[in-house]
Amino acid sequence: MKLAQSLKPEKNLPSLLLATLAKAEYFYGLNYGINQDSCPTLEDVKKDLTALKPYTNRIRIFSLSVCNQAELALQATQELGMQLYLGMWVDRPDTFDNEMKALDNIASKYGFSNVDAIIVGSEVLYRNDTDSASLANYIKKVKDTIGPKGVKVTTADVYYELPPDVVQELDFVMIYWEGVSVQDGASTLMNHYDHVVTIAQGKPVKISETGWPSAGDNFGDAVPSPENQKTYLAAVLCEAKKRNIDILWFSAKDEPYRSGVEAHWGILNANNTLKSNIPLSTLQNPC
Repeated sequence: MKLAQSLKPEKNLPSLLLATLAKAEYFYGLNYGINQDSCPTLEDVKKDLTALKPYTNRIRIFSLSVCNQAELALQATQELGMQLYLGMWVDRPDTFDNEMKALDNIASKYGFSNVDAIIVGSEVLYRNDTDSASLANYIKKVKDTIGPKGVKVTTADVYYELPPDVVQELDFVMIYWEGVSVQDGASTLMNHYDHVVTIAQGKPVKISETGWPSAGDNFGDAVPSPENQKTYLAAVLCEAKKRNIDILWFSAKDEPYRSGVEAHWGILNANNTLKSNIPLSTLQNPC
């Protein structure tokens, strides 16, 4: 990663390199977060996504209603020709109601041709925000609203929190992974993926979040560092490429408004340049 080339303004990059980057999709998708205490404008989002587009053509957001993310993300991705996973934040009945109002609003105003799926909740069973029956009911309500548009619906949770009544309602299954040592990280992720395939009722399985922070406090055996971020990223991208697994990498860019380790998960710095510990050569040839 120390030999990395950060993205500079276009005038500073050779035209051939720019053309190569413009066509590259090193990641199936990237998780994109915002500062909820300082809501972005449409131009802010477009600027971020333009910086991300050399690395992926797909993002995922985590809420529809907060900071009007759904409308911003739909407008920005449709203008830039990118794909989108629309996430709904579900931690209480009232937040689900707010998200449903936002979904009804965008469903009446926008086409969904670039929307890969609606993700109803992120880690809600893991965090005990609701029970499986309630989550299954939320998913049914979303499918009733969005089904006529041909958009798939899923949820995202840890590999051991996917009860049959929830899986039954999903169009496909999404899991995320929490950390072990960097040496065991990619193999553990694949083991969890293989386990979920056996309980997915024949439905496709994708990985909604996995990543490694470049700084911050340890989480169990997981040690944040620039080198470990590079090591895990390369190992996971290699496995995804070999096994043809769709992975939404966490995350798109560092978020300095968050505290501790949560600020340091991005492949880009907060100023939208590629981190110096992630060389373009690793993204091009991770194996």
